[in-house]
Amino acid sequence: MAFSATVQNIQYMGPGKTILTGSWSGSAGDAAGLMTISGVVTASKFQKFDNDNTYQGDARCSSSTASGLTTLTVNNQDNVTTGYFTIEKLG
Repeated sequence: MAFSATVQNIQYMGPGKTILTGSWSGSAGDAAGLMTISGVVTASKFQKFDNDNTYQGDARCSSSTASGLTTLTVNNQDNVTTGYFTIEKLG
């Protein structure tokens, strides 16, 4: 299964901060997943919550920002069916 992410909730924390939360999935060995977010991302956390008796630390995530858009690259290291993410951004 290729990387897939769905934003399920947007919380506006005032004029300077927005938090996006949602679910994601992916397979170990697949190409890194990409998400494009408007604005500058200040923090992101992708976690696995499958009940398969295995452990995965948070998925490694890097970002690049250009022209007001931030592209997150999510490097998944395990098969994830039920994952959740939190992304904090400016604006």
